[in-house]
Amino acid sequence: MKSKADLDFNFSPVSFFDIEALTERVKNFSKEWEIDTSRQSTVYEGRPNPHVNTNTYIIQNSSLYWERGTPFSKELLDKETYALLEDIVKQLEDRMIGQSARILLIKLNANSKVFVHKDSGDYLSNVRRFHIPLITNEKVSYTVGGEEIHMEEGKCYEINNLKLHSVDNNSEYDRVHLLIDIMPESETRTIDNVRKDLRVKVINNFVEQEDADILVKYIQDNHLDDKRFLRAQKAVDTNRVRYESHIPEKHEFSSHPDIIHLLKKYSDKFLFECKDFFKDEEDLYLGAQWLTMLGEGTRLPAHVDNHEEAEHLFRSGVMYLNDDFDGGYLKFLNEELTVKPEKLSIVIFEATQLHQITPVLSGIRIAMPIWATNIKEKGITHG
Repeated sequence: MKSKADLDFNFSPVSFFDIEALTERVKNFSKEWEIDTSRQSTVYEGRPNPHVNTNTYIIQNSSLYWERGTPFSKELLDKETYALLEDIVKQLEDRMIGQSARILLIKLNANSKVFVHKDSGDYLSNVRRFHIPLITNEKVSYTVGGEEIHMEEGKCYEINNLKLHSVDNNSEYDRVHLLIDIMPESETRTIDNVRKDLRVKVINNFVEQEDADILVKYIQDNHLDDKRFLRAQKAVDTNRVRYESHIPEKHEFSSHPDIIHLLKKYSDKFLFECKDFFKDEEDLYLGAQWLTMLGEGTRLPAHVDNHEEAEHLFRSGVMYLNDDFDGGYLKFLNEELTVKPEKLSIVIFEATQLHQITPVLSGIRIAMPIWATNIKEKGITHG
């Protein structure tokens, strides 16, 4: 799973939103623009303040000095204005699996600009930043990473604020944007600070890089277009089709001894880690092992692995084999915990845990789900 800093985009359009009521309210602003002048009046050492030509109205605030590993908080300052955009905020929170942070109205004065700059620090490096123009015209342009566009009124755009960005208002009219920051849940929650007794374990660098490369190449070479090993099924709450490639029967691997070796290597390693983490006194056996691909727009709805048709499954695990995708988080609903996929890591948990996979926003998520059983007769082998 790529971090925000590694995401290769400048602008990412989301959708149009109904901004009519909010825009009418903003048109009546006057003294509101002078309540808090800190954003435009801050003195920057060695360079001009890029926001000196703007006025800001803060609807909801959160500290720009927040550091990862410390509690994250926010303060709603204007409930009446927030009520006009609450639906927008909720949709963006659901999209990013996170919570709203700073929410601002930003007025860029006529015939002026926001100077070239890029953001830094834990807060600005981790939030996903969305802009929605409320009042604009064709003589206003926004530039990110060298790409210049005109943002349409009512259309929501995510911008990559870690790249150099600037705004030019070459018109006789002020421009007003709604800015909404969403802090992904994965950036503010860790297994260590949620619950000490949580029966979930993440092991980084569980899979060796060379082994992951071999498995990913095998999938790409043999499964991406091979309908024998692709199962398509409608995913709940989406009109996309989820493609899931399962490991074929053992005889299909007759010409792939390297794959058989890796499947056994990591199933043995998984079983050892399960016994060590859960302190299981009974013997464990391999219950099932898959290779899966989840494409853009797909998700796996809430479920438990130990369901009626798989009651023998006892422990679960997911190994992540690539990182050239966005989204696809593993969310444990009863524990209010979301685990961000990290290449080469494994997440181990009880098969009775209610969980889901959040939508894959881009790319293809390639993973190796694996399960253990404590019923010998239900065990499978690669030998």
